[in-house]
Amino acid sequence: MKIIAATQKGINKTENEDRIIVGKSIIATGMFNTEIADGILAIADGVGGNNAGSTASHFVANKICTLNDITLEQMQKINSDLLTLSEESEYNNGMATTLSGIFFSSDATQLFSVGNTRVYLLLSSKYLKQLTTDDTTLNYLLATGQLSPEDGKKYDRKNEITACFGGGNSKLFKINISTSESLASPIMITSDGIHDYLTVDQMEDIISEYGITEKTCAEMINAARKEGSCDDASILIGGD
Repeated sequence: MKIIAATQKGINKTENEDRIIVGKSIIATGMFNTEIADGILAIADGVGGNNAGSTASHFVANKICTLNDITLEQMQKINSDLLTLSEESEYNNGMATTLSGIFFSSDATQLFSVGNTRVYLLLSSKYLKQLTTDDTTLNYLLATGQLSPEDGKKYDRKNEITACFGGGNSKLFKINISTSESLASPIMITSDGIHDYLTVDQMEDIISEYGITEKTCAEMINAARKEGSCDDASILIGGD
């Protein structure tokens, strides 16, 4: 699979708390272009409201890229190790990260997600289908009918998450893992610095114009910036 990824630190931020995982590689800045036959594709987004977001995302990324498959037990162990690390210094106290991605091979694909980074399928080379569900307060309020879709558009805490790795509390770890047949469509993975600021139509238009290219990644980040994103922004696109 052809893989193109890009990540950029947020405006006025001192460091990028996002990490992109491509196979055994971890990308913390800039553009990345490669091809892989199988392995993990994911984005970890360190929680900026907590201490050491970049430490948390890099720690989880390092652990994830060594795996040969995805199991609940493995993920729970990574979360436990992160919680232990967070207790070793005041600076790391409460550090947290989201994580969403896939592990793919010729036989099957495993989808995993905790938090609000997203995995999409690109159907017919132009229609995005979100595969993951956001673990956010907004999504909970919408799902339970406490907030209407119209009011949801104006909700001012869109990036407030309800699940993560770490966070100083093991109860915050709630991961979704599913297995399906091998991938039949290109994929896209984004951090909330992109998808919280662009509509599906806007993202589809960019992909339709530029395809699976570095230009698409660059334009997606630029478009999010124009819509007001000051957060770290990361995107991975992949396909044959």
